[in-house]
Amino acid sequence: MIQTISRYFIYKDERGKFEGLINFGNWKEFNLVETEARVVRGDHYHKKTKEIFIILEGIVKVIAQKIIKNKLTGDIEEKILRKGEVILIEPFVNHIFYTLEKSKWINILSHPIQKNDSDIYRKIEDIK
Repeated sequence: MIQTISRYFIYKDERGKFEGLINFGNWKEFNLVETEARVVRGDHYHKKTKEIFIILEGIVKVIAQKIIKNKLTGDIEEKILRKGEVILIEPFVNHIFYTLEKSKWINILSHPIQKNDSDIYRKIEDIK
């Protein structure tokens, strides 16, 4: 559910480092998210949108669980993300972000969030 994306290349020389993060997909929206420590974000799912998260600063705990018929189902997956880590969240996966310290990340979406079609859905029951 929380798919870790590995670097597709890393190049280092005397000038520094260049890392290839994402070389797939058709991405439509990019956002910079800054969040204070001990804050909850997300707690929703999408029916058509894939999301990539690139952690720039801080530590974030992500909890994910599949959604079927607007209800949580199956195992809960939990992952701690730190600077430089990249994950992909597929449609029909409820995702919650808990910032363990002040954090900053880039959020990339396969479909833009629009007022008349946000593709953001809330589950019926809470994760247990």
